[in-house]
Amino acid sequence: MSDLKVCNRCQYAWFSNVESPVRCPSCGSHCWDKPSVPNVCQICGHKWFPRTDGMPLRCPSCKTRSWNVNDASVYSKVGRTSRESVAVSAVMEKYLAGKGCLKISMETGMPLSTVFDIVKANVGKTQVRM
Repeated sequence: MSDLKVCNRCQYAWFSNVESPVRCPSCGSHCWDKPSVPNVCQICGHKWFPRTDGMPLRCPSCKTRSWNVNDASVYSKVGRTSRESVAVSAVMEKYLAGKGCLKISMETGMPLSTVFDIVKANVGKTQVRM
């Protein structure tokens, strides 16, 4: 006797002869029968579904570790384009206060390469403090 199953992740519906299938035949998710809530990065706005039940360590798009922290001092409640300019000004403010790129990267959760690129674009040909 087949039973109608619906994947909570991709909304695919299929008839299954097994009472509890291991995974969805469409997306292959093992969590097809659990409620699906996407993660949203507060830094870049990327949405993704977690592979495991635990909290992801970093955003798969921008690789930041503080993807779920909405730090009011760095990111205000404004649009995505304004967030970028706020992030640039926050990085430059810290850099001009005497901090190096590595310290800024650790404090803000931004990738070191992003911080370095922001600083390099704003200081010109001078040597960048790491």
